[in-house]
Amino acid sequence: MWFEQLVDGFWSIPVNLPFTRFNRAIRATSKIQNMIMDIIHEKRSRNNEEASPPKDLIGSLLSMLGDDNATLLSDQEIVDNVRSVMFAGYDTIATLTTFMIRHLASDPVVYAEILKEQEEIDKQKSSSEELLTWDDLAKMKYTWRVALEILRIIPPAFGGFRRTQKDTEFGGYVIPEGWQVFWVANMTHMNDSMFPEPSKFDPSRFENQASIPPYCYIPFGGGQRICPGSEFTRIQTLITMHYLVTQYTWKLCGKDNKFSRDPLLPVPTQGLPIQIEQKNRL
Repeated sequence: MWFEQLVDGFWSIPVNLPFTRFNRAIRATSKIQNMIMDIIHEKRSRNNEEASPPKDLIGSLLSMLGDDNATLLSDQEIVDNVRSVMFAGYDTIATLTTFMIRHLASDPVVYAEILKEQEEIDKQKSSSEELLTWDDLAKMKYTWRVALEILRIIPPAFGGFRRTQKDTEFGGYVIPEGWQVFWVANMTHMNDSMFPEPSKFDPSRFENQASIPPYCYIPFGGGQRICPGSEFTRIQTLITMHYLVTQYTWKLCGKDNKFSRDPLLPVPTQGLPIQIEQKNRL
């Protein structure tokens, strides 16, 4: 509940009054931080007692040492890192996965190509229990191009805020230095001068990403403030799609292909009811 309140207040009007979403988000943030801090203290105490402490996220952050063999991160820095991972893995990755599932159910050509790529990786495993490796993820080139194209057409993050560093002329208007501006990903993603036939689903656009002009493809933002979760998104999405297409088949239970933003994240209008079956793997 706390995390839902935090996310709900992310795009709220910053008015800190008791009845506002912003205030609920502030209070939820404090509770989440206290909870994570308690876990950190508990794990640090346990690590001091155990010869081989568990290598989960917090355990790994606690064990990071600097050049002087001192703890590299403060407790607050660990809290901030854990919160970032929690937020990165909450709505945006789930949104991308949702629309990939929906698209693959209605595009047999793309589905077949992804399945072929993932089954080739499976064939190289000595057993079905062997986990994926970094090298395996690097081979999922087509799967990731499909994900990139979905991010282009339906970016999970509608846009973001920036502050102008100098007077900037745009569209015949001058935006003064220091003004806060809001950028919208679709303004470039659906611009046919940057992406020919922008409404067409075409993963081949990303075969040569260097050909895409800078700051035109911005599902994760850009510049120094680019989303730090972009690589985490890639890893989690590819792993999810690998196990999904190799172990299951599914079909949509509805025909509605529309989506709305709630408030800014895209959500299928009628949800995404599917009929899913596990494959009979020999």
